[in-house]
Amino acid sequence: MKTTSLRLAKQNFKFSSAHFLIFDQTSAEMLHGHNYQVVVTVLAPDVGNSSDAQGKMGYMVDFNILKKFIKARLDIWDEHVLLPKNHPDMKSKSSADNKNYEITFRDRFYSLPKTEVIWLDISNTSVEQLSSILAEEFSKEFKKYGVTELTVEVEETRGQSAATTIK
Repeated sequence: MKTTSLRLAKQNFKFSSAHFLIFDQTSAEMLHGHNYQVVVTVLAPDVGNSSDAQGKMGYMVDFNILKKFIKARLDIWDEHVLLPKNHPDMKSKSSADNKNYEITFRDRFYSLPKTEVIWLDISNTSVEQLSSILAEEFSKEFKKYGVTELTVEVEETRGQSAATTIK
């Protein structure tokens, strides 16, 4: 079977977030930030020159539909601190005024505004897990446009990235 792929790598497919990676029982990075860049590749059956049931002629989907969804989703993480909800050493409670998270990670303590923190349903804020979350969300949304396979690559610094593919 022949397939066609669309690669979406727009300059504005980015988010700037803080995080720290947890390596083992005793070591973790310091809190720091990245200007993440995202590339999305989608595959669908070849459109060729025939129209499908939706009356399209020679194209899979209007790029603008996919671009708007991707950008809106990345904007959610932009300018936030991303923390792993499922790591056993990560604990949090609300501050007395309920405006901050009081977060402890081993011997560290952070007090961060609740509006600036996003708790992710993962064990570590690695590019591997970030690409997996985005791939799952994009795959669900894009199936209605005939997408049969999707790859999401998240680059944290130039030349350092992870990609997740969902078939």
